Amino acid sequence: MNWDNPQTWDDICRRHAARSRWNSWRRLLAEERRQRVLELALELGGLQRGAQSRIAEALGVHRSTISKDIKKLMPLAEVCPGCGRLVPRDPW
Repeated sequence: MNWDNPQTWDDICRRHAARSRWNSWRRLLAEERRQRVLELALELGGLQRGAQSRIAEALGVHRSTISKDIKKLMPLAEVCPGCGRLVPRDPW
């Protein structure tokens, strides 16, 4: 930022609005990706070895992104102790 060239209030407001739109778009894409991660995890039968890599490959993202998504989704689902599959958590 060039401190010798101060911005007008209108420029500041427009820049903030653009950042807000961009960030809300990114949040929407992340939520859609997380929904797809959950669907793929259920299709694959849980989170056994290599599942995150297969999900990442299917979605075209890095494994660490899938790992973070699963960490965010874990309050919504749990691993069945009997079969190791990912099942929705009972809301009650």
